[in-house]
Amino acid sequence: MLKLFIFVLILITLVLLSIFMVGVRELHKKEKDYRKNIIRDGMEGYLDKTFGFGNVTIFKSILDADGNTRYLVYLPKYEWFKSPQYEWYDVYATQSGFKHEPIKS
Repeated sequence: MLKLFIFVLILITLVLLSIFMVGVRELHKKEKDYRKNIIRDGMEGYLDKTFGFGNVTIFKSILDADGNTRYLVYLPKYEWFKSPQYEWYDVYATQSGFKHEPIKS
């Protein structure tokens, strides 16, 4: 009788765990879709459109001689069990929007 009770208890636990996991997956999918649909404007919007949402990090903002703000950003490239390789870009505003240039090291 005790073995049957333990078997039923384990079965109920597995069913509840599977229901919980389905709910967690749905919440994760909704959060991912929400993040993908966020529309930002300005420099962040340009970086999101060009490099993907949240892939680049603004390292430093620089004020040039003309009074324009330029941004130094980096994009990490990850490989399996290796330290990331960084690609650096200079992003600046123009009359028609924003532009970026890769920085050669």
